[in-house]
Amino acid sequence: MDRKKLSEELLKDLYLNLRSNLLKWSKLTNQTPQARMGYVGQHLTSIVTGYAGGKSGARGRDLIINKNEFGEIKTCYRIDQLGVCISCQTQVASFELICSICNSNKIDRKDDSKWLITIKDEDELKEIFKPKFYYLVLFEFVDFNIPKDINVSIFKVNPNTPGFSLCMIDYFFNIKSKSKSKAPFNLWPHQFKYYLMQPSLIYHSVLKYDNSIETKIFPTDIESIKHIELLSLNSFSRATTLSNNVIKKVYKLLKIQKIPKDKNGALTFLTNFFKAKKFTNIQKTDLLSNCIYIDTLKNNNKFIPLETKVGINNSLKQIQNLLKD
Repeated sequence: MDRKKLSEELLKDLYLNLRSNLLKWSKLTNQTPQARMGYVGQHLTSIVTGYAGGKSGARGRDLIINKNEFGEIKTCYRIDQLGVCISCQTQVASFELICSICNSNKIDRKDDSKWLITIKDEDELKEIFKPKFYYLVLFEFVDFNIPKDINVSIFKVNPNTPGFSLCMIDYFFNIKSKSKSKAPFNLWPHQFKYYLMQPSLIYHSVLKYDNSIETKIFPTDIESIKHIELLSLNSFSRATTLSNNVIKKVYKLLKIQKIPKDKNGALTFLTNFFKAKKFTNIQKTDLLSNCIYIDTLKNNNKFIPLETKVGINNSLKQIQNLLKD
């Protein structure tokens, strides 16, 4: 069975053909061309990984890895959201390259979709860490300003990674508990918290504007799988999670005496420091996760998975050895 070929056939049948028909009727009806793509993400992930689903739909075990292990699938669909013409404020559909009213190409296109993780109570918080892996499926335009070619990606995340587990515990006890809406956790693609979770890109295809498909990364080609590296820290200077207080904790742990006064300068120095000391991506993200979440989690230590604690301790020991060199 050629799973790579099957994945392309699946995308044509369940996505491209469906979207083509939706777009055709949307142009006549002015209704949204969106379809529920979560289930397409589940079908695709089963084909890509080779693991069957649990026949549960939106609930239960999304992927059966073996008798004792299962995976969870989340799909983020950043295609076909309505945009707004900057010139005349008219709504613009995703398939429109210019505004239908004033012909302006200055379009404010929306990309605010994200992966949602719901945690209702402490029992569900414990359940969050039981999947072997989370598979994060993402549909987004190759060029956000030119809504033609589409990237389809699947990222794999270990829920016991400190950047994931500590983030979920912090959200439940320190964010959700203070929120009136009690909304699910919003995991934004390509943002700081996403990078801290140490995702691996196990699948990537490009759905071309002519409805052809180019598969670039597939699990059977192990060498093509990409471990997503943390970007330069100054790329996240606007991230509220990476506060000045957190930066001070990082500097203190690394025994760096002088901190540049401006945040961007402090983050640039840290990025160069990590590079000079040859920190691995795991060491960097574990260090940052520890400094971001550790104080807020002292009263909730019992919820932290053992694998998370061991991972942080190992990374901190390795970092201490690097600092001696």
